[in-house]
Amino acid sequence: MGGGASIELGAYVGNFSAGLVGGLSFVNDGGSLISEFSEKKIGLEAGFTFDKNILDFLPEWLGIRPNAALFADFYSAEGYRSESKKIIGRKEKTDGLAFIGEAAIFIDFINMLKTESLHFIPTLGYNYTFRVEEDEGLLHSSRLSLGVRMVYTPTRVDYDEWLASLDHGEAGSLTVSAPTRAKKFTPDGDGVEDTVIFDVTHDAAEHGGLASWELRVYDPGNNLFWRQKGTEEIETPFTWTGESLSGAEVESGCLYQYVWYVKANDGSDGFIPGLISTGIMIKEHDGVLTFSLSSIQFGPDSSEFDNISKEQAQRNYELFDEVAEILERYAGYNVTVEGHANNVTGTEREHIEELLPLSQARAETVKRELVKRGIKAERITPIGKGSSAMVTRLRADWWKNRRVEFIMTKAEE
Repeated sequence: MGGGASIELGAYVGNFSAGLVGGLSFVNDGGSLISEFSEKKIGLEAGFTFDKNILDFLPEWLGIRPNAALFADFYSAEGYRSESKKIIGRKEKTDGLAFIGEAAIFIDFINMLKTESLHFIPTLGYNYTFRVEEDEGLLHSSRLSLGVRMVYTPTRVDYDEWLASLDHGEAGSLTVSAPTRAKKFTPDGDGVEDTVIFDVTHDAAEHGGLASWELRVYDPGNNLFWRQKGTEEIETPFTWTGESLSGAEVESGCLYQYVWYVKANDGSDGFIPGLISTGIMIKEHDGVLTFSLSSIQFGPDSSEFDNISKEQAQRNYELFDEVAEILERYAGYNVTVEGHANNVTGTEREHIEELLPLSQARAETVKRELVKRGIKAERITPIGKGSSAMVTRLRADWWKNRRVEFIMTKAEE
């Protein structure tokens, strides 16, 4: 009989995983010559998970993970070196070190057992092992493995939760001011409002001096987008380029919330929230101009602006005004308006029966609003794409899937 176990401590960065692995195993009555065998191994492994985000034909609950590992294996074996030694009953015990390389393919059953912070991933694997021993040379073998990966993700603290946590306590409050100079932040490299400039002032000097400061920027989905902090005096003017912690860029036509937090040496603190409005950023490729707006708000399961706030409706109208100005500026271009939606269930039924007609109706609503603003109807072609071109599978970023894309091509003369 025999058994074994291994444990891995590692980290995920996107779909890439890497970790430190340790394991032990034993065999009793393992064969005609070797009666007992045990090993302890430690090493490094790395893998990459291909999920529905990368291979669209995969179901939401399935991931395919190629994996490679290198181990140092400390083993102990007891038995007979040969049949003749077995006949005379001369057992020997050998301790040694072997180096192991392992290639594996794992099937991960993802999105099945989850809590807010913990994700349990049942895993089925096929492992092929290359083993180098001093006496035996190169050996190889294969095996099937079954296990569970436990992934911990720190609980997300959104904008509202962080604001609520900023309690002045008994020490008192500071006065903080941080207005921005950008009216429409557009980091597109044209030299106009490519950065956000904050003019930060505070009265920490009256409270024993500055102890620390922090700037947080949250995206339209209420996710932490950018964070910077320090203990030195805040550089004024303070510049932010619009890049996120992961290197992503801001989206066109969106509102990003920010908070400046300042703490003094006597324990006093203060904060000031605000909004950064991004303009529409046009991209060009092979003569085709494109931009995307995930900030146009529709009513739930509706192509109209019902059941949204007056502020959201007003924001829509301002965006349509801005789009109409762009189309007037590019009067020699026709535009395809693509409606895109988020597939909550991940099913083809939702895509075909619900999202295709909904996204088509929303694209036609956008066309109607642009025609109201003087754009000729024959220049605009509305198309509903449903969930056929989702940009993310992450729940926190679903807002990016609900978008309207504008594709501008030169009109035929």
